[in-house]
Parts: sequence; C-alpha cells; structure tokens
Amino acid sequence: MMQGHGKMGVWDIETPSLIRYGQLTHDEYFVTEKAAKEGVTIVNHSKTDPIVMLKHFGPKNPDLKL
Repeated sequence: MMQGHGKMGVWDIETPSLIRYGQLTHDEYFVTEKAAKEGVTIVNHSKTDPIVMLKHFGPKNPDLKL
C-alpha cells in the first residue's frame, strides 16, 4: 500500500508515514492466485483519503503487458 487505511479481506491495511528498522507494518500483502480469482474485498475506512496500492502480476498473467 502506498496511501490510506482500511481492510483487505480480513486483514487491516495502513500505510505508516515513518517506519523504523525492524518495525512490523500492515502495508505489504501477498494474494494467492486462488484468492485473487475468488475475489478480495478492499474497504476504505477514510472519508477523504483514498487507498493507493501497487499491484505486481506473475509472468503468465494476461493483464501483464510486456
């Protein structure tokens, strides 16, 4: 995650403005192919701040344009 806070499935998501070495954060998650095909619900808990995320696709994903 790059910005915002809320939930992705059952997991809390939030993007801290400062991360100290060794500190646990809630801004990086791995979604399996099975879960992605079933659908993952993302909920934004803010009324003014959007959730911004980067998505990385595997090599055989049809949405990946090389």
